[in-house]
Amino acid sequence: MTITVRPGSTVLFTGDSITDCRRRESEGGLGLGYPLRIAGKWGPHHLDRPVTWLNTAIAGHKVMDLEARWKTDVLVVRPDVLSILVGVNDMGRHIMDPDGYVIPTETSRPGTTGSSRLWPRQAPS
Repeated sequence: MTITVRPGSTVLFTGDSITDCRRRESEGGLGLGYPLRIAGKWGPHHLDRPVTWLNTAIAGHKVMDLEARWKTDVLVVRPDVLSILVGVNDMGRHIMDPDGYVIPTETSRPGTTGSSRLWPRQAPS
């Protein structure tokens, strides 16, 4: 897949700890992981295309936590490019929970009752 990033674009990363990567403690708020690496590689190679880089990921969050903050962390920002990496904590809890925590498929798929609010095409007014 090819993504065209135009000058002045906003690129937003969101998700869980893999994306967060200590963003609150880092200079610039991108964390120390892949968002910082991508932004760091982009800048020197595309001086003619300045980009705003944002990271709203929160360590420990699961898919449903992301749903709760979707409007404020994603839709209000109106990013031109969005990177979502979430689900590790959902899987980890499923594997390690003695009660066998399960995320029902019918509530975690786009377009279903539980998560359809996550996927509107337009930002809130």
